[in-house]
Amino acid sequence: MQRHNTGMMAGGIVMVSLTPVALIVAGVAGLGKGLCNIDHSEASCDDDYDPTIYGSLVSALVLFGVGLPLLIVGAQKEPVPSASATATETISPWATPRAAGLGLRVDL
Repeated sequence: MQRHNTGMMAGGIVMVSLTPVALIVAGVAGLGKGLCNIDHSEASCDDDYDPTIYGSLVSALVLFGVGLPLLIVGAQKEPVPSASATATETISPWATPRAAGLGLRVDL
C-alpha cells in the first residue's frame, strides 16, 4: 500500500496547521479593536470595519476548507500495482549441440 499523493498530504498539513495562526491574528486584532473602542484614544477607533479581523477570518476559513480535503485525499492508502498483475511475453533464443530455436513464454 502507498499514499495517494504525499505532496497533497503535506500541503494539507501545512494549511490546516496555519489555520490557528489566522484565528489568533483575528482574535488579537479584535481584542485591540475592542480596547480601542473603550478608551477612544486613537482616531482609527471610529471605523467599524477592520480589514485585519475579517481578512484573517476569511483566511482561516479558506485554509481549513482547502487544507482538510487535501490532507484526507493525499493520506488515503492505495494498493501498489505489481509487475505481475500485467501479462508479459518473452521471446528468448535457445541452442543445444543438436538443435536451436526460439522460445516464447507468456506470463498471465
